[in-house]
Amino acid sequence: MENGRENNITRAAELGQAVWLDQISRDMIDGGEIQELVDTGLRGITTNPTIFDGAIAGSDVYDDRLAKYGRDGSSPEAVFERIAVEDVRDAADILLPVYKALDYRDGFVSIEVNPHLAHDTDRTIAEARRLWSAVDRPNVMIKVPGTPEGAPAITTLISEGINVNVTLLFSLDAYKTAANAYLDGVSRYVDAGNGSPAKIASVASFFVSRVDTLADESLPEGSDLIGKIGIANAKLAYREYQRMFARDLNDNTRFFSLNTIGAQPQRPLWASTSVKNPEYAPTLYFDSLLGTETVNTLPLPTVEDVLKTGTIAETLTKDVDVAEAQMAQLADEGVSYDDVTAQLLVEGVEKFADSWDSLMARIDAKISALASVS
Repeated sequence: MENGRENNITRAAELGQAVWLDQISRDMIDGGEIQELVDTGLRGITTNPTIFDGAIAGSDVYDDRLAKYGRDGSSPEAVFERIAVEDVRDAADILLPVYKALDYRDGFVSIEVNPHLAHDTDRTIAEARRLWSAVDRPNVMIKVPGTPEGAPAITTLISEGINVNVTLLFSLDAYKTAANAYLDGVSRYVDAGNGSPAKIASVASFFVSRVDTLADESLPEGSDLIGKIGIANAKLAYREYQRMFARDLNDNTRFFSLNTIGAQPQRPLWASTSVKNPEYAPTLYFDSLLGTETVNTLPLPTVEDVLKTGTIAETLTKDVDVAEAQMAQLADEGVSYDDVTAQLLVEGVEKFADSWDSLMARIDAKISALASVS
């Protein structure tokens, strides 16, 4: 890592894009790797059940805690929540100086509600409140899926001053719904007489490589759209962001008046940005989506690739007309954008739920195995 001097992560930050790590584990926290990444310029961390499942499966670093927290017969869900809350809290403490130095605009760690609640508004709200209270750090975001049922949960949580990372966004309509849910929440917060909303933060996690994976499978062999729809989709989402969060009075956006009293924009976060196709350059979704007031969340191998070979240039606002034409061509080639993005949302919720179930089974098995040898 390039600590203490300019590198591709700090250069991206100068252009307005924060790099977050899409990975966490106890050994990375205790061994100083998270701190080293922060020193290199990292500005945030995201987590999800898949990440925790991999961390717990990949080492014995959690065994002592699993044995301790499972000793009283606590459920795997309760044991996991204690472990996840501790990891997120400690990572948030490492990032707290970043949060303060950047005036509450960055330095966040995300923790996800149970993905089985993706279609249950009330229980999502209840779990998000509990996690927010349990972690008890100002620079934490609660991840809420961008399902139709998630939107009112986002508004409620933001109205209570709870930071939200809206996840599993694939379509432009879903992105706009998430942005409006955030704006509704900030408006309610202000209307309730809570004062300045300056410390309320949110990101909208718009997935990229998964769009390419499914679109590529659906396109005719040899199509010149292969490997391009994910980036085109993100560029059009960013254009919507620029429209909805404009600060020019002449644009007459809802955000303008809120921003005058301190409200932050809800930054687009590019998620699923490690390449799935080995024929693509490893930094494809970094190089192609670099722009101001955005976040790119990357697993550690992609962070290392970016440091070595990433290209630093503003690309998000380039060739947007080409992106529009590519979307039109997608329909001409017989692929329904609405069908692709709808399928991705269903699959995304299912994948996180499957990872959750795998994680619970793994924790239960480990607790039993540890108890048998104690």
